[in-house]
Amino acid sequence: MAPGDYPSLLSVVKLYYDTSARSKFYVREPAHDGPDWLKVGLTLGTSVFLWIYLIKQHNEDVLEYKRRNGLE
Repeated sequence: MAPGDYPSLLSVVKLYYDTSARSKFYVREPAHDGPDWLKVGLTLGTSVFLWIYLIKQHNEDVLEYKRRNGLE
């Protein structure tokens, strides 16, 4: 391979990387005109459910601890 061939090889590699770096999918910008109430409801509902479950489980664990250690 002659030394004069390197610039042409580099231009081919550069062209490949320039075209492969572009996104293959079109990503549309989400609408910012208002909240997505379904997502808001699901998020808040899940959060409330998890907190209630956590508090209930904690209370059961405290009662079990007291029962096992004769504190009740």
